Amino acid sequence: MTKKRIKVLYVCPFAHYSGHPPWAAIHEPEALAQAGAEVTLLTSYGIIDETKVKVPHVIVLPRSRFPYLLQRLVNLFFTRWALLRWAIMLLANFLTLVLAIRLKRKLKYDIIHLRDGDPFLFLPLLLSLPLRGYNWVVSLMGGNLFYTHPPLFKTLRKDLRQFVYTVALKVLNSKLWRQLYRRSLARNNFLFLTQSEAVKRDYELYLEGVFSGKVVCLILGHSRMTKGVSKEKARRHLGLPQDKPLFLSFGASHPGKDLGVVFRALKNVPDVFLVQAGKYAFSVGQDPTKLAQSYAMQDKVIIRDYYIPEQEKLYYFFAADAVILSYTKKFLSTVSLLWDACNFGTPVIASDNGQLGELVQTFKTGLLFKAQDVASLRKAITRFLSLKTGERKVFKNNCQKFSDEFSIDKWAQGCLEIYEGMLSSKEQGDYS
Repeated sequence: MTKKRIKVLYVCPFAHYSGHPPWAAIHEPEALAQAGAEVTLLTSYGIIDETKVKVPHVIVLPRSRFPYLLQRLVNLFFTRWALLRWAIMLLANFLTLVLAIRLKRKLKYDIIHLRDGDPFLFLPLLLSLPLRGYNWVVSLMGGNLFYTHPPLFKTLRKDLRQFVYTVALKVLNSKLWRQLYRRSLARNNFLFLTQSEAVKRDYELYLEGVFSGKVVCLILGHSRMTKGVSKEKARRHLGLPQDKPLFLSFGASHPGKDLGVVFRALKNVPDVFLVQAGKYAFSVGQDPTKLAQSYAMQDKVIIRDYYIPEQEKLYYFFAADAVILSYTKKFLSTVSLLWDACNFGTPVIASDNGQLGELVQTFKTGLLFKAQDVASLRKAITRFLSLKTGERKVFKNNCQKFSDEFSIDKWAQGCLEIYEGMLSSKEQGDYS
């Protein structure tokens, strides 16, 4: 008898933003389908660069239905006004989850897999209050737990965005949610998926243990690189210097990323360039353009302030001698850029905090420095520049071992085991 395929509705409300969600929306549903699940992707506004996916794709607000002017206004909101963008993110998430519930009811999906449940963790739980027996797998990055934020009145005097952000974190993590969460958890089958043991531990203790026993760690997986280019070709393609050491800082700025340390450490290192690639928008993280101006580094920092499509990403990683991964001491979420760097065989110079430091040390994919320590990072950069070709090649080989260990195929198999366990517990009537 043929085993019934598990029907999964993979929901990614933020696939139209920069960062990791577009990559996840493209590759994770495909991996789940290849592993044997029947998968449909649901997004709120499509994928940022309109990449075609290999599974059925439902879009809450298709761009084809928007008049041209309205599309321009929406794009403007997404990329310029921080406070309004957060409000739009909340609305888009709400509409996407409402449709997910309707599709589950109509098309009988076994699992709703929500990619990036935070920061709006309350939404699936509150929307499930009138429901019963729904199976939710909600992935959590843990950013709300680890981002540092100063006292309210200090943020109000300094920056309205930071003030609103700090208030939002206090509201989102308020103990007032606990009873509502408990009621929803009692009526439905929720499992929260983290990418590191540190995030798992903290969510087990979250709001006096309301999620205790419902949190599982499944480390991120990554698809394998299909092609590569030489450093010379990559730099020529991007218009970067051919004969200078070049370090890469990639991705959007956010409160857990410490770019200031990178700029200060490189300031007095001669004959090196830093490439900062990725869109800076709406974030309360550090603005790389302002940092370059503050430290008078415009002549050695190359800023590409726009979303880097997947097909362009490989050029940046192959052009770099190393990727600098700098995060605050309290930031313990998974750093997906480590997976990117290893996928492209680019060594890293990484801060030693949390899972990032542990993985770099274990797999020896580069050098470590003390988080938020300028002198330590400068020493690591100087040491890297002095390495021989053979020593750098060891890092590249270790990157391959890392990618083999944390492949997206293994991740997909882990998800299927989790789904099967949830459906088995439902058959037994266990929602605890």
